Amino acid sequence: MLIIPEIQLQEGKVITRAAVEGDDIVHDIDPREAVRNFVADGAQMLQLVDIDAARSKDSNNEALIKEIINEIDIPVQVAGGIRTLVQINDWFEAGAARVVLGTVAITDSPLVVEAASRHPGGIIVHLATRGGYVMIDGWKTQTAFMPQDLIRDLQMTGIAGVIHKGTEHLDGDEFADALALTEQLSHDVSIPVYSSGTVRTLDDIARLRYLPNINGAIISHALITGEISLKDALQVAAQKDTQLEPESVTHNVNMGIHHGVRAYLAAYNSSQAARVWNLELRETLTEDNPYMEILIPQADLDLDLENMSSREIQACYESELDKADIVIVILEGVESEAWTGFECGYARAHGKYIYGITSAQETKGPSQLRFEAMCDELIYFTPGDDVTKTHAEISHALSTKVMVQNQ
Repeated sequence: MLIIPEIQLQEGKVITRAAVEGDDIVHDIDPREAVRNFVADGAQMLQLVDIDAARSKDSNNEALIKEIINEIDIPVQVAGGIRTLVQINDWFEAGAARVVLGTVAITDSPLVVEAASRHPGGIIVHLATRGGYVMIDGWKTQTAFMPQDLIRDLQMTGIAGVIHKGTEHLDGDEFADALALTEQLSHDVSIPVYSSGTVRTLDDIARLRYLPNINGAIISHALITGEISLKDALQVAAQKDTQLEPESVTHNVNMGIHHGVRAYLAAYNSSQAARVWNLELRETLTEDNPYMEILIPQADLDLDLENMSSREIQACYESELDKADIVIVILEGVESEAWTGFECGYARAHGKYIYGITSAQETKGPSQLRFEAMCDELIYFTPGDDVTKTHAEISHALSTKVMVQNQ
């Protein structure tokens, strides 16, 4: 589990941000000294938060944060008041390893998609909640959204992870509720989920470590005040799990980031253009969904088709189908010599869930109709000249269905 120390900056000073502006705690430590201490104690990554920018103040801590990025060698994750693509690009040019988006992730989904596309693996979304609802505008405005309503759609934008933070004054039951919500969200997606604001003691880290879906913890106040040391926190986080909590292991964990979804893509076609289309579809699917691994037998299996018997070829296909969690069938342009019929029949006989990919055209041949009938679910796309748009449409629909089906 990754431990990320967080330094919150207001008017150049290190603070611990409170739910209510004005109740912040100002710490008697220079920001650079805090950074040096964390680096010396073994931090693998830092999160620097510009509180003034988050609260839309006239001045901010941008220059200070950029200076710190240039002074250290470990990755820095930048957060606070980042609302435009220009700002996002500027932070990456300044050397930030990741950029954390808050309000804009809720209000401008196309911008998040564009940012995630331009900076693969670099965009993180921060979901702040209060009373179970998502807060925006520096935690001032409560939306009508619950985080469960948003997190799957956010995953589809291509972001690299989600941070959840309960913004209440966490104590007793509220603290437990915030952690429970983080853990619940982590079961809903297969991208990394990080807990923020739920670590006060080393026991809290040990508790988080036993929840297999949570990938890390963002820790601010407890580390800044010395209530726990980063060295001790890293040591606890690095301990190997001996027994995970049974109730925390869901089917989505097995199918998600820990083991991945293995997909068999049945897409035989002798047309070179069709083969390229299939390969580009796989690239889109795997880029959008890092938890998915896709085999295209025609492209990936080293088969000597001229010298192998049909039974030997069939055995190779059977072996790969046995390994697959799901089967995806391209129903457009199925050729008579294709193995599609066998692949669908074998998959059905062995209980594999079959997704058929087909265009939204009304006229279809008998072979395609027969194969459609063998599928558990059909995914329709709008054919057109814009292949990128077509593949994105298929990817979004397929990913959503796979996650729902594998709950």
